[in-house]
Amino acid sequence: MYMENIMEYSNKETMVESLIESNLDFQTFYDLPLIADLEHKAAMVLFSCMSRETFAAGEIIYQAGEASAGKMCLILDGEVNVKSESGYKYSSLRKGDVFGLFSFLDEKRNHSATLSVEQDTVALALERSYFDLIALEEPKLGNALMRFMFSLLSKKASELEVEYAHMHNFAFGGKV
Repeated sequence: MYMENIMEYSNKETMVESLIESNLDFQTFYDLPLIADLEHKAAMVLFSCMSRETFAAGEIIYQAGEASAGKMCLILDGEVNVKSESGYKYSSLRKGDVFGLFSFLDEKRNHSATLSVEQDTVALALERSYFDLIALEEPKLGNALMRFMFSLLSKKASELEVEYAHMHNFAFGGKV
């Protein structure tokens, strides 16, 4: 009797893994460079905690100043424009890019940009509540996600430093 239950669980786990691995969104997700550092099983756990969201061209995902939605999204396909409050487009996000990270990490922070969909977009969303659960139940995966988010923040900080240096150089003619 006990052996049957173990085998039944093992078969169900194998079926679930097969379903995840055969999912086209998982295949796209797993091929992204930012997922490369995750073990296969950890990637499947993370993927299973994410929900698929689709956005139509012309749609506004959120406006600058709106309250945080408490989730971050990873783009699998499509293009999203990032605009300032004044409407100036300063970036485009594509496959493999993440949006909503700052407001995901700081739930009291309002969105700092308006996101509008340039091309139909498919994204995977991670809700803050799922992240909290992952951090409790799968500490290694939670740690890997935190490192990933810190690397994204570090990349953004570096980009801002370079942009500030260019602006400073322009404003002062290369003089300090």
